[in-house]
Amino acid sequence: MDRSKPILKENIPLSFQSTVVPTAPYSARAPSPPYIHVPPPMNPHFKPSSNPNHHNDHGNGSRVIPGEDSSANLEGSDVLMTIRPSPSAVHTTGLAPHELHIVTQGGRAQSARDGSSNWVYESRRAAQPVLSYLYLGPASAVKDRAFLTREGITMVLCARDARFIVGVSGVGAGNSNGGMLVNGVRRAVDGMGVEVEGIDIADGRELVGAFSVAARMVNQHLLRVAAKGRGTGTGTGAEFGQGADGGGRTEGGGGGGKVLVVCETGNDRSAAVVAAYLMAMYGLDTVQAVQFMQLKRFCVALGDDFKFQLQAYGDILRARGDVGATGGHHYPLGQGQPGGGLSSGAATGGTVKRRIDQTMGEAGEEGEDGMAMEMDDERYACRNFAPFVDRGY
Repeated sequence: MDRSKPILKENIPLSFQSTVVPTAPYSARAPSPPYIHVPPPMNPHFKPSSNPNHHNDHGNGSRVIPGEDSSANLEGSDVLMTIRPSPSAVHTTGLAPHELHIVTQGGRAQSARDGSSNWVYESRRAAQPVLSYLYLGPASAVKDRAFLTREGITMVLCARDARFIVGVSGVGAGNSNGGMLVNGVRRAVDGMGVEVEGIDIADGRELVGAFSVAARMVNQHLLRVAAKGRGTGTGTGAEFGQGADGGGRTEGGGGGGKVLVVCETGNDRSAAVVAAYLMAMYGLDTVQAVQFMQLKRFCVALGDDFKFQLQAYGDILRARGDVGATGGHHYPLGQGQPGGGLSSGAATGGTVKRRIDQTMGEAGEEGEDGMAMEMDDERYACRNFAPFVDRGY
């Protein structure tokens, strides 16, 4: 039989066709991953009034919680999400606790308000602050030198398509030439003292590795700026002024570096990098990271491929956090242990776990290999759906 040709139902003997029946319609195509739905975040403070004639508005669109101080509600009722740095970031990013404190500006909470009513189409051509020290926008936003000066941008990180970089393949920072995107940004910020870096982002599995590289580049830059501020006496690296919206320093106040992440549109590769950074530093999952980012930049619309890669990156971050919390050693993504091989209990100060293949030859008490029979049962525990059942006679 030619196995390269699909087996059609007409070619299956009738004796086999009559023994089972499908329980639901099915397709012969390859299975696809489930769709990742990102719903709009709901306002946790809004409570509908029991009086149908009462409106929770003060004429300016601000929703007020009944029974609480009106002035406080007008100030914070539109805050939909508030995030704080995750303690596990020291394990997922390799930062020391004091470095995490510096990068996150003293562990400041970051809030996202409902700005959809104020969003206009022209806003997509500008950059918006996602965090008090991390901005997202298109590459064309760097042409606004007044904006860069006003916001105190100290580095522009270009997320470029690796397919268009000649002589560069894979993940990581590109060559000194940088390609059209990086070179254009460098010309735009020439003479401003703004650093320009590029990271090559390819599609597929290589994208996950780029997330860690980008987070490390952002954090290292912020630490360098903080150290330079301590050396010149202009700041401590951990003491930052707070703006009126709680999102950043006031103009002229002390503060650290600020990074602008850009791509051609500011809505795909750069947005995926920023979402991954939120996941690594603030412990968000894929949906929460995209929600928070869309509240800051309303036009962001990540495709399914980016969401799947972010979900895979989230699994890696959780694994790193679990290993770090139990006292294990973490090595950056794509790097093995120094010297290779498995670590010994004497070297790590702990016990050495057996590998799965080391347990396969051990028989159970009744002479059967229990591990080999039961190690895969867990993923079928909650699966009650059977695609085919025996035909009843």
